[in-house]
Amino acid sequence: MDNYIVVKGDWNNYSFVIANEDYIAFRNVKVNFLQGQSTIRQTGGIMEYALLPGEKERMETELRCNYRGEYFVGVDSIQVTDFLYLFTITYPIGTKLKVLVLPRVLSLEQLGIAPPVIDSKNPVMYSNAIEEELDTEVRKYNPGDNKKRIHWKASAKANELLSRKYYQKPKAEVVLFMDLSKITGDELGVIIAEDKIIESVLAIANYYVHKNTPSHIIYDMEGINQISICNKNDFDVFYKACVKIRFEAKTSVAELIKRRLQRGDDGIFYVTATARLTKDLYYSTLEALAQGSNMCILFISSDVSEDTKKLMEDMKKAGADIHHIMPKDEIGDILAKEDSVG
Repeated sequence: MDNYIVVKGDWNNYSFVIANEDYIAFRNVKVNFLQGQSTIRQTGGIMEYALLPGEKERMETELRCNYRGEYFVGVDSIQVTDFLYLFTITYPIGTKLKVLVLPRVLSLEQLGIAPPVIDSKNPVMYSNAIEEELDTEVRKYNPGDNKKRIHWKASAKANELLSRKYYQKPKAEVVLFMDLSKITGDELGVIIAEDKIIESVLAIANYYVHKNTPSHIIYDMEGINQISICNKNDFDVFYKACVKIRFEAKTSVAELIKRRLQRGDDGIFYVTATARLTKDLYYSTLEALAQGSNMCILFISSDVSEDTKKLMEDMKKAGADIHHIMPKDEIGDILAKEDSVG
């Protein structure tokens, strides 16, 4: 391969050489590929060759890694049958090709799950260090004040120069909770859910980087972490670390939310990406809403039990925005769609 660090879902150049170094001809040489976590283009998982003594074949194709993580890809084993079909021997590949697969970063033109006040369609609401005018408040003009700040009407009435008072509007607060609790179920289902949790957080953080709006990512892995993403460099550092993320949190996402809420902030846009809905998460959500903040829950699971449906309905009635994301759903479509519900 051209590169051993790749991005999930991208096609990468892949080639291998198979040679017959024996003194007899092999009529049927089957090359078996590792499947599931990766895909070889146009092979069906097996390729067949006929090789004379000393002959070799080079195969050039493309390989795609389907999931985040570090794992083996490419040729798994070679099955050789002699020219007379008298015997068949399978040779496992001793040194397999290992790749490091980074998660996808989805590019969003809009974030439909965002509340209107911090949607990109209302950019006036939040800009980094924007000075806002309070027309009703003035003060005496000081030498060095920008002349644009002079309130001419008020100055005429008072018969002295007066300047408008300004205040600095705070930056938007976007807080992303990434639930790294252990997910149970079949291996493939677990991998898909883990990838969707990580990719949803990455997509949202990346969106706000391009809107010059800071975000904070909170998760528990070997202790509680809070990562501030204020610029592209911050994002790139976090992104590269995502390949090593492990879902073995000891602190529940409900507890992470509860601890954050102790700050008493209001007007925050909270997003929780999780594979499990619990009563504790419900209560933490109620507390966030009561403080005047917005809570969006990305529920990434195939769980359609009645208990789960009831909990989702209760959260919606309380004012939370919940999106039930199934394994087959595309994260980008859910995040961008403005009218997506539950």
